[in-house]
Amino acid sequence: MKALLDEQLSPQIAAILREEGHDVYAVAERDDLVGYSDRMVLEAADAEDRAVITNNIKDFRPIAAEWLAQGRTHPGLISPSPLWRRPSGPYFALIPTGCEAASAGSARSKHKSATNEGSAAGATRSSAQPTSES
Repeated sequence: MKALLDEQLSPQIAAILREEGHDVYAVAERDDLVGYSDRMVLEAADAEDRAVITNNIKDFRPIAAEWLAQGRTHPGLISPSPLWRRPSGPYFALIPTGCEAASAGSARSKHKSATNEGSAAGATRSSAQPTSES
């Protein structure tokens, strides 16, 4: 899975996910993104084909809706449980499992899109449809 953790999520989460083989970075560990607006974070994640993992889904939703209205897509928005905002507690250990499930779902989507004749090149990306809050 390729993802970008929004600024409020610990870079330690990204480090642990990288140890598990995921291509995940945190905004907080990237000088080119620290302090940027949510729009700029989503733009950067999209350019790198990364989903955005954020506890701030309410601010990303209008941007995603705008993109949808324009026919744009992005790799996705993920709103984690409040229990894994910090690298502590019993649920933190479940993050890699959740990312593996997300990666498997992405692989299924790519396979399904690849097997459909006439599918658009960007069909494997999720639409910019707003997600619901956790």
